[in-house]
Amino acid sequence: MEPSANVVELLRAAAAESPERVALIEGAGTSTRRITFAGLWRRVCACSAGLRERGLGPDERAVVMLPMSIDLYAALLGVIHAGACAVFVDPWVSPRRIAAFCRYAEPRAFIGVTRSHLLRLLEPRLLRIPLTVTSGRRLGGWPARWTLAELEAAPADEPGHFRRAEDPALITFTTGSSGEPKGANRTHGFLRAQHQALFQAFGPPPGAADLPLFPVFALNNLACRATSVIPELDFRHLERLDAGRILTQCREHGVASCTASPDFLDRLAAHLLAGHGPTPALRRVLTGGAPVRDEQLDEWQRAFPDAELQVVYGSTEAEPVAHASRAERQAAGSERGGICAGRPVPEIRARILRLAPPSDSERPGLADEMPPGEIGELVVSGAHVCRDYFRNPAATAENKLLDAEGRVWHRMGDTGWLDEAGRFWLAGRVHTTIFRAGQACHANLVEEQARRRLGPGQYAALGRQDERQGERLLLVVHTERPPQSSAAALADLQAAGLPVDELILHPRPLPLDPRHNSKVDHPALRQALGLPAR
Repeated sequence: MEPSANVVELLRAAAAESPERVALIEGAGTSTRRITFAGLWRRVCACSAGLRERGLGPDERAVVMLPMSIDLYAALLGVIHAGACAVFVDPWVSPRRIAAFCRYAEPRAFIGVTRSHLLRLLEPRLLRIPLTVTSGRRLGGWPARWTLAELEAAPADEPGHFRRAEDPALITFTTGSSGEPKGANRTHGFLRAQHQALFQAFGPPPGAADLPLFPVFALNNLACRATSVIPELDFRHLERLDAGRILTQCREHGVASCTASPDFLDRLAAHLLAGHGPTPALRRVLTGGAPVRDEQLDEWQRAFPDAELQVVYGSTEAEPVAHASRAERQAAGSERGGICAGRPVPEIRARILRLAPPSDSERPGLADEMPPGEIGELVVSGAHVCRDYFRNPAATAENKLLDAEGRVWHRMGDTGWLDEAGRFWLAGRVHTTIFRAGQACHANLVEEQARRRLGPGQYAALGRQDERQGERLLLVVHTERPPQSSAAALADLQAAGLPVDELILHPRPLPLDPRHNSKVDHPALRQALGLPAR
């Protein structure tokens, strides 16, 4: 019989090899909680047994709504250990959308903190879920029928349920930056391939511990037998993070590496460069989730002088796709602008397809490949590229392409080009590309050139329908030092050759994406300006 592909076997191997090594750390000072690899494996096995005992079967789904914590990984991996599929919903999503996601998944189990169970009141079908679990206390049957502690009181069930590589293990939702969020179907084979790609690209975290802002990187750390320090913050409100508290965690727990969003690093760097406390001994910083400017890399290097800085490019459906160090980024340079994402990792194949305006009745396919240097739409293929979306054939058809060999290619949603060295340069998003007077104008390129002329601030290039040109290009700018005359600033941009038709000086900060709090949320900004959605 073929061996089981159940991804929890990676944790079992880590617990067998390094039982007393600390796997996860929460908090700081007297509130610190730790669990070893052996302790986490015991909790996972016990949670799995409790779920099976209460009726959760293979191929069924369980919603897991716990913040990043020891409890999260015990429950999430317990569901997967039992042969079921975990449905993980990020806390930044609106309550009604979360309820809709949960209903759509048709779960048999719902595991969450006390307040998460209030969401079930928004959707009657969620109230009928037979297996409900809270990580906190309960009174009678509210907020759930069982607590996580009661679930884990069952005799531990050591072997994970047999799973094939193509069986679903985890469903996570995309940010929805180009439309409605979709449930990415992460199979056991996908998660194993993703771990291998991350390990090959970066190896295990250096030093004593890693601080991952993204839950998937903590999963990878568990497979690498590395300690994860869970950052103390409210993931629903990243803009409120206490940089001093995070840095205290780093120093106290010997954090040597960090994986975080650009905004997160901006805040830590600003705190340190203002002289608030000693610098933690970081040796490696990985960042992604939004475009990173060279000025940001310089700022972070001043704040963390001993750290190697790596910018990671990828998405929910494919992570990692490419990466580049600070040195490589700044040595590459490009007269045409753009952001260097680096060379695709060996496990990824990449192509650039012709870009077509939305008015075209048919989107370009794999036969419409562009030569090196030409800007188009990036598609990728590989074992750690998500093949489909959960129960969403329309989204799968829209975002996936199938080649003659049966390989699935994923549309990354980004525009850019491959240079002669095989590096991918990011020019913008497909859905933010403005087709003006028959020419494709790429948001990132326009915004970058405008920033060079007008100075630091937030920039967003938007398209507005126009009978004569197809679309007019609107540049929305928020800066603490706005130009005295918007007309003069617009004339300066036009004289420099930028295809800007209208300049809007926005009095308030532009809305940011809720997941990373790092890039302008174009759909939200269009709505705020009264522009129709694209």
